[in-house]
Amino acid sequence: MNTYRTNSLPLASYLSCNKELKFNGVDKKDVNKIYFIFETREMAQDLADLYFSGKAVVDPLELFKNYRALKDLVFETKRNLRGQ
Repeated sequence: MNTYRTNSLPLASYLSCNKELKFNGVDKKDVNKIYFIFETREMAQDLADLYFSGKAVVDPLELFKNYRALKDLVFETKRNLRGQ
């Protein structure tokens, strides 16, 4: 499968800022560890490398908007998993 997974909310927020990278949702198999899934693996890995090298450039408003949205998604997902 050509996907990139991360459980890092800050990294997922940054990756979500790229309009060419498709966010495929979350892997919700484990309530204690939620993974964010992106396509395609190669593009996401290149962006993650930029992020970890400190060379990533992104609009801060977009970054924090994505951070809040993904954080809400994590809490909603955990709440739904605990309710099952």
